[in-house]
Amino acid sequence: MARAIPLDPDERRAQLLAAARQVFAERGYHRASVQDIITAAGVARGTFYNYFESKRAAFRAVLEGVMDSVAEAVQPIDVAQSIPPQVEDNLDRLIVSLTEHGDVARVLFAEAAGIDEEGGAALRSFYRAATERIHTALTLGQALGVVRPGDPLMMARLILGMVREPVFQSWLYGEDLDSRELVQELALTLKGGILC
Repeated sequence: MARAIPLDPDERRAQLLAAARQVFAERGYHRASVQDIITAAGVARGTFYNYFESKRAAFRAVLEGVMDSVAEAVQPIDVAQSIPPQVEDNLDRLIVSLTEHGDVARVLFAEAAGIDEEGGAALRSFYRAATERIHTALTLGQALGVVRPGDPLMMARLILGMVREPVFQSWLYGEDLDSRELVQELALTLKGGILC
């Protein structure tokens, strides 16, 4: 194996995480190996272990990175401005963050759930944080009179499901997802519901 190009530690870790994310997305957690990751990254085994103690540690870091990028996509609403366009912008950024790399849906929605208790705990933590964030926004919206009365926790879970399922199913069936169409449908559903 040729020697890897020298990188500073942060760049090397990012390179390993990108390779691990690709490998986990393509092969799944259980079929992926440390050898697959080091081959994809073009580094020696020792380099991998300088950054991660195991495949599980690399997966945990990939999952945390995915969760962070999804969480960062949603920006606070400025109540002094028109709210519906800001909600649509947040939905658009969220869907893009989930779909811009085809691997996110598999890593976040499929692989993390079935690994072990630690993976399950990380996934529960992500869903809890996402639900709480939506719940807070809905509660504020109710106080401002722009969100209908109802249980904001249940509404938050419904909204999360309306985002998750189309993204997950497009990955599951190998379909291309039109993120703009999804955002428009979500916005229409949020504004008017489904029943006439």
